[in-house]
Order: sequence, then C-alpha cells, then structure tokens
Amino acid sequence: MSNASEVRHLLVIADQKSRRIVPLTNNTYSIGRDPNSNILLYDRQVSRHHATLLKIDNDQNDQPCYRIIDGNVQGKKSTNGIAVNGKYCLSHDLVSGDLIRFGNQSQANYHIIADSAELDLLKEPDSDNRGVDTCFPFDDVPSEDKFPSLDEIFLEDEDDEKSNTMAFSSQVKDKDLESFKNQASLADSNPNPIIEVDFQGKITYLNAAAKIKFPDLMKLQTFHPVLQNLIGNRTPTEGTSFVREVQFEQIFFEQHIHYLKESECLRSYLFEITKYRKRESKLTAGKDRYRFFFEQSTEGILVINPDTKHIIETNQAYCKLLGYSSAEIIGCNLYQLLEVERDTFNEELGKITSENPYLIKESFHRHQNGSLLAVAGQISLTSYQGQEVLCLIIRDIRERKQAEEELQYQLLHDPLTNLPNRELFKQQLGVALAHAQRHEHLLAVIFIDIDSFTHINNTLGHSLGDKVLQSFGERLSSCIRAGDTVTRWGSDEFVLLLPQIKNTEDTVKLAQRIFDTLQRPFIFDDHRLQIKCSIGIAIYPQDGDNAEGLLKNADTALYRTKEQGKNHYQFYSPHLTAEAELLLRLESLLHQALEKKQFSLQYQPQLQYKTGKIVGMEALLRWETPAYGMIMPQKFLPLAAKTNLILHLSKWVLKTACEQNLSWQKDGLPPIPVTVNLSAKEFQQPHLATVVASILDETGLDPQWLELELTELTLRQNLNLARKTLQDLQNLGVRIALDDFGRGFSSLGYLKQFSFRTLKLHQDLIRDLRGTSEELGLISAVLAIGKGFNMRVVAEGVETSEQLNILQNLDCTEIQGYWFSRPLPTKEATALLSKITRNNDIDSTNFMSLPMIDG
Repeated sequence: MSNASEVRHLLVIADQKSRRIVPLTNNTYSIGRDPNSNILLYDRQVSRHHATLLKIDNDQNDQPCYRIIDGNVQGKKSTNGIAVNGKYCLSHDLVSGDLIRFGNQSQANYHIIADSAELDLLKEPDSDNRGVDTCFPFDDVPSEDKFPSLDEIFLEDEDDEKSNTMAFSSQVKDKDLESFKNQASLADSNPNPIIEVDFQGKITYLNAAAKIKFPDLMKLQTFHPVLQNLIGNRTPTEGTSFVREVQFEQIFFEQHIHYLKESECLRSYLFEITKYRKRESKLTAGKDRYRFFFEQSTEGILVINPDTKHIIETNQAYCKLLGYSSAEIIGCNLYQLLEVERDTFNEELGKITSENPYLIKESFHRHQNGSLLAVAGQISLTSYQGQEVLCLIIRDIRERKQAEEELQYQLLHDPLTNLPNRELFKQQLGVALAHAQRHEHLLAVIFIDIDSFTHINNTLGHSLGDKVLQSFGERLSSCIRAGDTVTRWGSDEFVLLLPQIKNTEDTVKLAQRIFDTLQRPFIFDDHRLQIKCSIGIAIYPQDGDNAEGLLKNADTALYRTKEQGKNHYQFYSPHLTAEAELLLRLESLLHQALEKKQFSLQYQPQLQYKTGKIVGMEALLRWETPAYGMIMPQKFLPLAAKTNLILHLSKWVLKTACEQNLSWQKDGLPPIPVTVNLSAKEFQQPHLATVVASILDETGLDPQWLELELTELTLRQNLNLARKTLQDLQNLGVRIALDDFGRGFSSLGYLKQFSFRTLKLHQDLIRDLRGTSEELGLISAVLAIGKGFNMRVVAEGVETSEQLNILQNLDCTEIQGYWFSRPLPTKEATALLSKITRNNDIDSTNFMSLPMIDG
C-alpha cells in the first residue's frame, strides 16, 4: 500500500488486537488507548494517552530521529510508564532496533530502513519482530472473538484519572436515551425533529423542529408519512431500536426509532438525507454523471464486490476521511477497514436488495493510524460497470456523537457542582447492589445535609450560596475513596455511595473525615463561613436490600440527626421508620382535620383580680375528631411540630384568634389583647413578620390587641434569628410575651436585650407553691424584675385559693388558671366577657368568694 523506499522510520506494533507496521512521517504522534490517538493500542493496561513520539533533529547526522516521552505533551504521565530496552524512562531518543514496552501485552520496535529489502526482512517470521503482519493493510487480521471488544477496552477509566468525564458504549447510549424523556428543553433545542407516540399510535410529544417540519402531523396522526406503519400488531420488546427511510413530499428522512419501556412509547429521531438520497439516485443516471458525483461527493463511498467483499472503487472523500490513498484501499477486503461482527454483518448484507438498502446508524472504520472512526450510512445493491455491486456510503458522525455525549453528561450531572445527579446515582447504586448481593459484602448509602443553608441563602444571597454548594461538594469529594461516589441530591442535600465496606466503622471514619475537613472555614471574598453538616447512614443489607429502602432509611436517619441537634451522624434503626410512619399518618390526619374544620380555639381569661377586670385572653388549640373525641394539644402538637403542617396550623390559629378578637370589639366589648403561642418552627421562618402583617391586614385587627407568646427555650435556640424577628414584630405594634419564665435556665439578659410587654411565670412555680422562703424569694425577685422592666407579670397555673393568697401577699396582681376559669369555647368566653362588662367588672370586695368558672 506504500512504497517502501519512501518509508525510512517504522514502528512495529504488537498488542492484544493485532501486529502491524506503522510508517512514521509526521512530526508528532500520540500513542494510547484513546480512540482519537494517532497510534491506537489495544491493551487495558495502557493509558488513554500513554506516550508521545516527537520528530527531532539528530546532532550526529543530517537524518532526523524520533524521541518517545512518557504521557502526553501537556506533561501528564501514564499509569504504568514506558520501558525502552528493559529500562523505565521518562523520555528516550530512539535508535533503530529499540524495543519499547507500554504494558505486559503491548510493545513496539523502532526501525530506520533504507530500502524495501529491509522492510521485507522485518516481515519475516524469524526477525526480531516475530509475528508482525506481513501485509501492511491489515491482511489476516485475527477473528473478532479472539480479542476484547472496544467497549471493554475503552469503558474502563484509569484510577489516576479522577475526572468527571465518562465514556459510554453505543449499547449504553441506546438504553440511556430513555433519560431524555424529562428533558423537554434540551429536546426542543435539537434542530432535528423528535416525535414520541404511545403504543396506540397517539402522539405524546413533538419538539419544535418536528412542529415546523411537519405542520399537519397532529392533525393526520398515524396517517402522516413519518408515522405510517410505525405501530404494528405486536408490542415491541425491550431494547428494540431500528432505522428506516421515509419520504415526506420531496424530502427524505432517515428515521431512528427507539422503544422506551418505562414511558410506554416509541421515540423517533429524523435526520434529513434528501441530498444523500438524491445523490444516490443519480448513480443510475449514467457513467459520466456517476463518476462526477462519485468524486465530488462529501460522503465517503466504497464500491464492493458482494461475493468476495473486496473493494472495487472508492472516492476521495473516503480516502480523506480515513487517511489512505485510493491505491491503498482498492483491492482490500472490506473487513480490513470495517470493525464489525462478521457473521451478523454478513447476515444483514444477504438481506439487501435494490429496493431494500441496509441503514447503518453507527459503525467503526479503521483509520490509517490505527484508530477507529465512528460513521453512519447505508449499503445498497446497485449496478456498476455492468456488474452488481454493493455501494457503501458513509458520513462522519464524530461531531454528532460528541454532542450526544455532552448532552448525556448534562443529563446525568448537576450543572452547578458538576457532580453526578440522582439519575446517575440510582444507576450506580443498582450496579453496586447487584455486586454486593453477588459477592455478599456490605455497602453504605449516606445522606448529608448542610446545616442552616437556608439562612446563608437568605442573608448572603443565592450567588454566594451556590459557591458554598460547589466548595462543599469539592470537600466531600476529597474525603472519599477511589470508587466511591458523591452526588448532589438536591438543594443542600448530598448523597454518598460506598459500594464496598468491611464494616460500619468505615462509615464512621468517613463521617469523621468530613467533620474534620469542615473545621477549615469557607472563605468567599469578605465572608468567612463555618459550615457544618448532618449525616444519616444506612447499611446494606441490614437497613434495606433494595435501592428505594436504603435511600429512604438513610434519609430517615438524617432527619433524626437534625432533630437531635445537627452537626453529627446517625445510623438508621427500625424504630426511626416506625416514628416516621407515625408522623406521616399524623400529618395526613392533621391535613384532613384542617379541611374538615375539626380544629377550634378555646380562650382562657387572664384576670387582674384586684380590679376584677379581664385583661387578656389566651387562644388555645383543640382538636375534636369523630373517632377519638377531643384531643388535647399536648398529645398532638409535639408530633405536629416535626412536620411542615405545623406552619399551616399555626397560621390558621393566628387568623382565627384575630378574627374573634375583632368580633368581640364589634359587639361592643372592651378591647383586650388576645395571646397566640408561636411554635419553634414558626418562629424560625425568616418571613414571620410578613405573615403576621398580612393576617392583621386581612382581618382588620389593630396590632396592639395581638400578643405573640414564645417560650424561653425557643428564644434560646434561635438567638441570632430572634433579634431581627422580634424587632420586626414590635415595629408592627404587636405585643411580645415571654412564656415559661423561671423554668430551668433563665437569663436576665433576655429581658434587657428584647422589649417584652408580658412576663409569664411558669406554672410549675405556682403548682407546687407552698409558701416557703425560697419560693417566696424567687417569685418576689421575678415580680421586682418585671416591675423594673415595666412589664406585666402573669402567674400561670393558679388553681387554689391558697396559691392566690400567697400571690396576693406578694403583690402579683394578674393570674391565669383553673381557679378562675378553664379554657372556654368561643360562645362561653363571649358570655363571660359580656357578663363582666354588664356588671361593670367584678366587685373586688366580694371577689375572693366567687366560685371558679368551669368551662
């Protein structure tokens, strides 16, 4: 195929695939396992970019020589290195006869020859290159079943290449086309028509190109040419895909049809081939026209003997595409150029007729440098110079494949962090589970949530929040082992997959590495952030034997971690699922209760007993169900607080209490504040003041007649948030009360820092009140503090006359409790307010003799 006298530098290659002679004429050659390498090596131990050949000037004579260097020209070294004449080296100036080893099963000899006799000597079986092909254009290439497939060779990335780049075989691409179904925006931007129809033939999706190309498609449905005969009597089997040619008006299309099992539809991709079809038809128009088209065509063409499969003719486009001269190609066997499974391909060729060409959606042709080139095309049976021949027309699809790979990458990776997304994680988890089941080893799924990320977004902005997510993902990636996976699950959640662990201690060590790496602050411009996280861990098989169970249980463990104070890890245990199921049922019941109006408010009066005036009403939630009767708040509110429905419930309470208070005022009753308790989750909402302002505006209640009550515990757990939230509420004119004061840890600093209008003594102080000096001293101190800060002090839980007498002696003038009244339904509370108003308050001289009002 080449004149030996013109070839002075040769590389004799021997690897797992074949033995071949490569003439060296260019200044630079890349050598490796990458399909785009100039010199392709078929060996799994060879790196994708294993070595580089550089032509250099020889100082000792006028002839240039070649220098081999380890790795690529950017300086990235190979995994296993190169050895020249048995010695490892980073670079070496080659001399004739040098033996270069790239791996256990790949080597090359470098030769400088002067004439064809030396080339013939190299081809001899007993030369120092024993077994090298004696035919330059790949004669007698071993059969396909003796070597690993390209998919096996190229799908394995080296361990040292820690990048997010992935390679996919054509088979994987066909299966993964199913993930296009939820990517409408990407499909719509495709310039080629994309159509989906269900198994009944109804159109379920058209992209923009399809609507423009076929404006009557929705109207004609299956009667349209591109859908005719697409739906047959048989339901296609999983994995089915085929290609056909269709004509619409004067336009021809190549239609790629894929069966999508989960979506229960057929998806078609149409590529216009009108110009190729017209060119093909001209082959029968005459010898001169045929020759003109043959040479001028931009598509590669081979004319092939259908019996021997030898190439009769080729055009310049094919030669240019594959790097050969026409003399090198003519006379070769088709299989010396085409990388394909011969038996299957021969079977397809046997089916070709003049009316039934064979469409090839993807095949690989061997380039002159040994690499494989992806092409698409078709083979038809036609007449050439009076004999029947096969005409193969191909076109380069590398750009299309690259675009498909980029699109596939986008579909399987998070665009912000460049980490695998949920879809890719689920695929990897499925593979890992199958391996764990087969080899009976443990694996772990770990959920990670950034603590207080919402606060970062709300205070510093989403742009900085995105930077936090990116840096957090990088730190997680630095903590895992090779083979483990970090996935961005969504928002501020990440999931780790440890496909093989020895014991649970491996996950504990990883969690500790994560906590350790987070000790270093995150620095962004002028912001220095100390990021913390919560971790939930589930182990296969004890915490689940399938993907859904492991993910659910790891998420449940994460939820418990956040409940217990965050910045820690928690293993899954079965009782967590039981509690989660209980919360789920409760949330459903609460949702139904809101819809069915099963909730109501009762009101407990706050009494200024010296004057007999009611100075406030506290709104208390009640839940009455047909099945269980009245359910007290202490039974359902703690559980409801663990769900987001507590926010809807709290909003309903606030609105209902405001409406009732305004109703009392419209009935002519003296205005008094109504007190509403704030839950911890409600207080943590960044826009609480906005919600309160909206309800006040909607109900029309003057803000001064609304009092919001929060406990010391809620305040202590949200101090940073409390400063702004309480100030915003006070700016509205709303009163703020501090509940449960005197229970456990109480700080006078709260009273100084925040402007409370009311201080409520915790009922435990009153319930056990016996009049001891310690009790009297404590209550007197609280009363003095309240007076000093100009606050109302209300004693909660007053149930007996003895307790009232002690409080009266201490000059505590406002009480709330069963001694005066239980919480009352709206009707009874209204009656009580009306009665006291008509009687011009309660006569303080006879007040102590009044019986308790029983609600």
